[in-house]
Amino acid sequence: MKKQLTQMRTKFLLITLFFTGVNFVFAQNPDEQPAFRYFNKTEAGVGIGFGSFKTDIDTNYHQKKIRNDQIIIAVQTINGICISGRAGLGIGIGAEFWQKGMFYPVFAHLYYDFKKEENTPFAYMNLGKAFGTRYNTYYYDSGKGGLLFGIGAGYKMKVSKRLQFEYALFYRYQAIFSSYQTEYLSKGKVLTSTTDYKVPYNFAGFRIAVIFR
Repeated sequence: MKKQLTQMRTKFLLITLFFTGVNFVFAQNPDEQPAFRYFNKTEAGVGIGFGSFKTDIDTNYHQKKIRNDQIIIAVQTINGICISGRAGLGIGIGAEFWQKGMFYPVFAHLYYDFKKEENTPFAYMNLGKAFGTRYNTYYYDSGKGGLLFGIGAGYKMKVSKRLQFEYALFYRYQAIFSSYQTEYLSKGKVLTSTTDYKVPYNFAGFRIAVIFR
């Protein structure tokens, strides 16, 4: 009997703690936001390439260097959790249309609002990988997507009770893995070697988004 009473007390304590925790997370005053809140952000943007990068080695064994003239149009959606109305964590997927390529980024998203208000400046960071292909041109061979990194800052404003609009300037880094072949003579024979290398692409751009939460 004593054992059963102890078990009942334990269960009662656990249930009490559980509902206390639920109440702490979800209970709110009319002017407050819950501690954790789901959000979805759908955005579109344009990035313009800048800087230059090295490409394949030509027949004179000279590695060419060309300007990054890529322009990308990107659409993506992010789903995540707002934390205490100021910060948020999420997972994003998207599609990027390059002038000479097509990529599908998958990334982790982190943002921070500088004010605990509906209208506030904010900053964010993305980190992940872009799956896809850079098409070959006269200057370089095709390549596969790798690491992506992005940071940005902007302003978000209230549209309705559960809807916000935001705009931001951003910087984006994208690694592309490619290769080139060179021919050389060995013991009177012409042989071919393949060299793998990484191409760093840099972009600056502007994007707009709609946030539902």
